[in-house]
Amino acid sequence: GQAVSGGHNDSVGSAARGGSLLWRAGARVGKLLASSALAGPLLGLSAHAGPAAASPAAASKAGLSVSTVEVMQLAVFVGVMGAALVSAIFLIRERARTSAQNGELRARLADVSAALQRSEALLNLRDQRVVVWAAENKKPELVGTLPVESGAPEDRAAFLAFGRWLMPRSAAALENAVAGLREKAKPFDLVIESQAGAPLEVHGRKSAAHVLVRFVSLSETQRSEARLKIENQRLAADYDTMLGLFNALSMPAWLRSADGRLKWVNRAYARAVEAENAEAAVRDAKEFLGGQAREAIA
Repeated sequence: GQAVSGGHNDSVGSAARGGSLLWRAGARVGKLLASSALAGPLLGLSAHAGPAAASPAAASKAGLSVSTVEVMQLAVFVGVMGAALVSAIFLIRERARTSAQNGELRARLADVSAALQRSEALLNLRDQRVVVWAAENKKPELVGTLPVESGAPEDRAAFLAFGRWLMPRSAAALENAVAGLREKAKPFDLVIESQAGAPLEVHGRKSAAHVLVRFVSLSETQRSEARLKIENQRLAADYDTMLGLFNALSMPAWLRSADGRLKWVNRAYARAVEAENAEAAVRDAKEFLGGQAREAIA
């Protein structure tokens, strides 16, 4: 009988001690989380745990384990707080990364803007004009201006009509060069002459996405050199025209170099000396007239 009675007292005392320990743990957790927004519910939970732990007999009569409910509530609360903390840390890191990326993008944008301003400043000089084709079916854009004395019109349509303000030979050469550049990506460098007598340099280049033709006005020294180039081009064209006319003649015609050797003969000359062609007649130095006849003509 004493053993049974003593066991009952030990059981009641153990329950009281367990409730007191649970109440103390809840109070400590409440103090640790007092600074958070959800500390109120936890403190209320701890306060509720105090009376319940102080009256274990009432909990036993209700047939419900109060400590189990409190542990479940505490676990849910800790899980929610942990998720909120992890989310806050993730958002802080994302914000820092986004801020760094924005700073880098702003720096790159500033560099691009500065480069664009420098490019526009260079292109808007009054001694050059650039024609830019961005696509095959898109109208070209014009950037920059040329001096008034160059004779180049300011209007876009009038400027692109090269035959209206360039000499005929220069206009034809430029149109052929531009066609070769756009169709075959063949670069060119020309010296052209406007109808006002001003020489201009023209450079054509093609990049991956654009076709660029740049007209450059020349200084006085460069103009003198350009005029010599234009005169040389004119003489070369006249020379080719003359050879074409001689080649169309039905009578023999030939040209000699400064040392007296054959330099060029027409087709009639080649037939007269029974050569395979004009190049063979020049290479083999086949003479149409004998030495005495040539001396008499000289």
